[in-house]
Parts: sequence; structure tokens; C-alpha cells
Amino acid sequence: MFFCFSSYIAQTANYVSNGGFEQKYNCNYPNFINIVKNWRTIDSLNFSVTFNNTCYPNIPYGLHGFQWARTGQSYAEASFLCQPPACSIESNRGYFRNRLKSNLISGKIYCVKFYVNITDNSSYGIDSYGAYFGDITLDTITKTQVPLTYLTPQVQNTVSNIITDTMNWIPVTGTFVASGTEKFMVIGNFKSDAATTKTLINTINAPNVYCNVLVDDVSCIPLDLPAYAGPDIWGIPGNTVYIGRPQDVGIDEACQWFKLPNTTSVIATSAGLTLTVTIPTCTYMVKQDICGVIKYDTVIVYASGVGLNQQEIIKNNFNLFPIPAKDELNIGFNFDLDNEFTKIEILNNLGQIIREEEIVFKNKGASVKTNDLPNGVYLLNLKSANSLSVSKRFVIAR
Repeated sequence: MFFCFSSYIAQTANYVSNGGFEQKYNCNYPNFINIVKNWRTIDSLNFSVTFNNTCYPNIPYGLHGFQWARTGQSYAEASFLCQPPACSIESNRGYFRNRLKSNLISGKIYCVKFYVNITDNSSYGIDSYGAYFGDITLDTITKTQVPLTYLTPQVQNTVSNIITDTMNWIPVTGTFVASGTEKFMVIGNFKSDAATTKTLINTINAPNVYCNVLVDDVSCIPLDLPAYAGPDIWGIPGNTVYIGRPQDVGIDEACQWFKLPNTTSVIATSAGLTLTVTIPTCTYMVKQDICGVIKYDTVIVYASGVGLNQQEIIKNNFNLFPIPAKDELNIGFNFDLDNEFTKIEILNNLGQIIREEEIVFKNKGASVKTNDLPNGVYLLNLKSANSLSVSKRFVIAR
């Protein structure tokens, strides 16, 4: 059970739908990608991409080798290179197509990541892994199992960075600026056979030239996505609360949680987490890393001892002004409860207490000097002698 009094920031984190391939319609054979929600090949009538899940009795022993999913229970597989005589020139590539949760936003930079693993029976490792973002014109492609060299992927693995690992999942990642028309994401090898750099990794299956690739954990996240710990929460001690964003592929591994003041011991790696309300009140911080852009946010989990209604009334009836502040911050109450509070704490954006001092209210108001605070976002915490505590954020900008 949990209680909060702020609205959730309804911003999409990962634009890829079902990025871990976990949501499926069924677990029947044949195990083509079409039984996975939001995924298919470019042409829904061809079956060049397969689906693997532990619901099949052979997994992790697949048709082309042994592998567990990177996370969860599912992953997909396609041919990224297959030259004659191993394959026909009319059917030698597979492409993963995802319908995004919504169109990308024009001018916004996105961080794209997906993980690949080379199947055990592949004779070669290659460097050509790309992600193309396009609109509905993808439906005009007539030959979908040949090299789509006329499509230029916005995110491309580095040339000559040949991936040969058949044991571990290797990330392919990059950023690009969206045009706003992108509705679909397609993953595959968009280079010709001749332009695909390769190296022999399996002499048993040579001289056949082919590389089958497993794909898992696909994400496309706005580079400017704000870190989000959620609104401050009041809960009954012993009950559970949820803080942060909904969990999803990509954004989960981008987030680390800390229980302040400890900023070195990670308590969880996920976009959000469920925890138990404890006494005393605790502050949690999330550190978010999207393609190297690091942001922080904090949330306070109050153990309510005076009743949830009273906590809500108090918070809604005390104000900080001006916002942004410069050299002085004013505190005002709308009713006569100000004398309950005798102490303030000011915390920085890492949740660290940088100032504690006594405070005296007169005529429902008081002021705090802020001339020594650098520009930034802070938290002011009012505390009473009977353990009542309420907080609000404020900004210093000069």
C-alpha cells in the first residue's frame, strides 16, 4: 500500500515496444517472430527471423547452438550474412522490425542500444550490425530477405569492430537525431556481402560463409530524459511503496538506486523499485546514465506517524518563494501550524545535507539566507520536535 500526492511524469522512456521479446501470443511451433507482440519481419509473410524462449523444451539448446537470454526468458535470431552455396542469393538475410510505442520527436537525440551474440555454428563473425528508423514506406519493400543496402541505418556498429563472441552478449549502441517521421525500428545487416567485414571463427563449418545472430534487450531512449525518482511518498511503516518509473528494457540498466547518505552502495538497478516503509524517514536517489549523460533525482519516503491527511494538508499549505530564489528564500504557511516547526535542513541534488539550523516563525512566515548556495536544485526539509517532517524543492538561479 502506498500514497503519493503528485502526478507521474508521463514521458516515454524506451520507445521500443517489448524490447526484451518477453510478451508473446503463444508458444507454438513454428517459432517465428510473428508470435512475439510488436515484432515481425519487414514482410509479415516471410519467416526469416525466429523466436527462442524457455517455453520451448530445447532452449537453451537452439537449432544453431547454446544460449540463454541476456535477461528474462526470450530472444530472437536471424541471418546477418549467408553466402552461396549455404544460402540462396534471394534469401540470405533476416531483419527484425519493431513498431515503436509512438513516433519519435523531431530534433530530439535518442540513445539506441541492442545486444547481439553469435550462434555457435556460425563460421564467421562480422562487423555489420545496424538499426534503421523509418516510416510506413517500409511496406513498399518487395524483397525483404536480401541485403537492404539502400537503407542507411542511423545507428551502425563501428566498421572493423568485428563481433565474434559466442558466449557473451555484446552491446551495439549509438545516438542519432530524429526527424519526427520514425514509426518503426529495423535491426539487421544493411551492407552488401562484399562490404561486410568478417573473420573466420569456426573452421568446422567452413568453407560455408554465414553468421547467424541472436538479438536481445533493444532500446531507444531520449538522451535528455530526466532522471525520475517519483514524488515524495507517505506510507504506513511496514507497508510497501513503489518509487521511480515503471520498469522496462534499457531504462532499467541505465538506473542505479542509493539510500542516502550512502552514495557508493547500489541497492537496486532498475527504473523503479518496491521497498518497505521504515522509521525514520528515508531519502533515496536514482542515478541515470543514458549514453554517458548522467542525471540524478531524489525521493523522500515518509513513515507517517501523524496521519496521511494531516501530512497532505501541511505540505499543500506551506510555500517557498520566490522560485527561483537568489539570496533569500521565504517560507510561508496558510494556517497556524508554523510554530510546530523549529528546524530546517537543506539538501543538495544528491540528497546530502549541506546545512542545518534552527528557525523561528513570525506571523506564519520565516526566511532563510541562500546567498552562499550555488545555482542548482535543492530540497528544504522542515522538522518539528515531535518528528513531523515536510519537504519541498527550490531552485537557486542568479
